[in-house]
Amino acid sequence: MNSFGKKYLRNIVSLLSVLLLTLLILFYKSFGIYRSILIGAEIVTFFLSISFISNQFLRAFVWTAYCLIIAAQMSSIINTGGYIIPLTLSNLSEFKAVGHEVLTQVLFILLLYVLASIPFYFVKRTSAFKLSLLSFVIFIFMAGALHQLFNTAHEYYKQVTYKPNYNYPEVAKKFLKFNVYNESDMSLYFPNGKPKNIIVIFTEGMSSKVIDLENNLGLKITPNMDSLYNEGIVFENYFNHTAATFRGLRGQLSSAYQYRDGVDSKGEGFFQINSEKVSDTYNHRLISLPEILNDNGFNTYFIASTENHSNLNTLLRSMPFKKVYGMEDFDWHINDRMSDKKIFSALRTLVAEQTSKPFFIGMYPSGTHHGMDSPDQKYHNGSNSFYNKFYNYDFQLGDFITWFKKSHFYDNTLLIITADHSTFPVPEFKQSFNTSSDYFVDTIPLIMIGAGIKPMKLDAKGNNSLSIAPTILQILNIDNAPNYFLGCSLFDLKCTSKFSHISVIGDSYYRINLKTDANYSAEQIDSVPEVVDFYNVSG
Repeated sequence: MNSFGKKYLRNIVSLLSVLLLTLLILFYKSFGIYRSILIGAEIVTFFLSISFISNQFLRAFVWTAYCLIIAAQMSSIINTGGYIIPLTLSNLSEFKAVGHEVLTQVLFILLLYVLASIPFYFVKRTSAFKLSLLSFVIFIFMAGALHQLFNTAHEYYKQVTYKPNYNYPEVAKKFLKFNVYNESDMSLYFPNGKPKNIIVIFTEGMSSKVIDLENNLGLKITPNMDSLYNEGIVFENYFNHTAATFRGLRGQLSSAYQYRDGVDSKGEGFFQINSEKVSDTYNHRLISLPEILNDNGFNTYFIASTENHSNLNTLLRSMPFKKVYGMEDFDWHINDRMSDKKIFSALRTLVAEQTSKPFFIGMYPSGTHHGMDSPDQKYHNGSNSFYNKFYNYDFQLGDFITWFKKSHFYDNTLLIITADHSTFPVPEFKQSFNTSSDYFVDTIPLIMIGAGIKPMKLDAKGNNSLSIAPTILQILNIDNAPNYFLGCSLFDLKCTSKFSHISVIGDSYYRINLKTDANYSAEQIDSVPEVVDFYNVSG
């Protein structure tokens, strides 16, 4: 073989030793064909990009440094199933905690890549400048291992330099996090990939026991919700983490407890203060789901059934949504809130206006509020107001879902149906639905349809609605964001939180326990000091 052939053979050996080692690891860990191709393409284009460097040892040193980055990412893939994340960088000082076996494995992989890079030290420059330049241009667009590390480093830098917009007390630091969930295989639930858009309906005061398939009373009050049990993901044993609406909406959207609600003895409840004080108190206080989505290119909206100038709408604007709609925006001027029929019509109008940009729409229909009756559909002779209002809600929901399924949004938009909190357990409700709930803490619906979701029932195992914000972010594959979330994503099987089974309503505390009959229920407990601390953060 002549010298020209030997030169190119050494090049091929230098490249293939690293490329094959990497692909072997990726194949072993079933990392996915698309991501494996990206990593392989990045290795090839980086190799060709640096081949024009005339200094042989500088060129080889750059190659070895790159190989060590690949080695670090492969170690992460082997041990965690994914690339290095900001949390890994922040915990580097605690490396001894991972154990000797993992450390030995990491060092062995690093050594393998160093050995694999050695042949390049004996290769002379072979690539023409134009080929190297072309390779570098292609390399820039390869979202492989090096690019992922740059992204991680950027997110980590934002974390260590992060300064909250709100002047939090010192205690806030113990609740601040920079990631939302642990990686898991979401293709089990969304085989067609993540949804583009999200719609969440926060039904006013609805316990799961209202639904026919949950209470088994044969009332036929919720035929439309019943039909969804075979069409989407339904979470069982899922509880509200607080009440009432002011706490429930902000608390779910921020995965947080909130002390202030409608009325208090100090005259500082939401019904007792003006909208200016609401804004001054809550603007940019906590980091919410809409704020994170705003930063990730979403249009975020909320439709509240109430008046534009109401304190509820003002509180929602503080989160901040890009636009909060009230009843006047849809030409409704009857009483102080839209009917469920009207607000579902408003939701259809707003969804139909959306174009190419991803969107998040939250909605609060309040026709099922305590003390209300249905102005539209009646159940049988209309003598039971609880039956009437939930039957009417289900009817209006069914109309919207019929439109939604026929629209082009159905394939790329996830519709989530849940509640702001459970139904207040007054005697008439308990008698109507044959329930023995004694507390304002109960199971609430959490149903997801659309976006190619795989139908199934999942057990929330007593987790509460602190879970909804991190769950939505995991569905959308948005992880790295500063937050004060107290709950865990329901798809994250590794996350644990002491708050996930604790529901709090002001100064009343409840723990969700698994009983001997395999059912979950709430029992009242003493105050939890960490929640009292968090009240100083959330308000």
